[in-house]
Amino acid sequence: MKTDKTSQLLWFTFLVLGIWFSFETVDRTFYGLELVIGTALIGLVIGLALHKKRNPSELWDSFVDKRNFFRSQRRTTYMFFFLTIVGLLNSYAFIEEPKFLETEITEKRISRSKSTSHILIISPKNLGTHELKVSKEFWNSHSVGNRLQIEVRENLLGFFVITDYKPVSNQPKRDY
Repeated sequence: MKTDKTSQLLWFTFLVLGIWFSFETVDRTFYGLELVIGTALIGLVIGLALHKKRNPSELWDSFVDKRNFFRSQRRTTYMFFFLTIVGLLNSYAFIEEPKFLETEITEKRISRSKSTSHILIISPKNLGTHELKVSKEFWNSHSVGNRLQIEVRENLLGFFVITDYKPVSNQPKRDY
């Protein structure tokens, strides 16, 4: 049975884009991990519902896939397609002007997996907690309790995305 080159190209394209936008969504969006997991599950369920198995008798007498194009795609193609669409909407479809919020760094952490990530944990009012990945220099120059100004925009999906961050120039003096 020949494999359809178009289907393979489509699957690979959405695989790369879906993974890319998933990482971007998790890194920049409040509750981004929940959004990515929910989208992946919905896409997989749709893929399971639309996919139609090959007729076993067709495998021996025909080298042409007679299924509809949408029903012949891999189940995971739909999942990666929805991750790509939701990632695009999340990152580029904003409905409001940016809001500038001041927040305090509540925790600092270094994540050592395949690559080292420097993380500042922030918790602005009414938005929840977020792990903000920053450069090593930015991470070293700030400590717990320092204040950051974050630029937040609401997207079409109703989630808040951090588009920029910078330190607040006049840090409050603390007595410890």
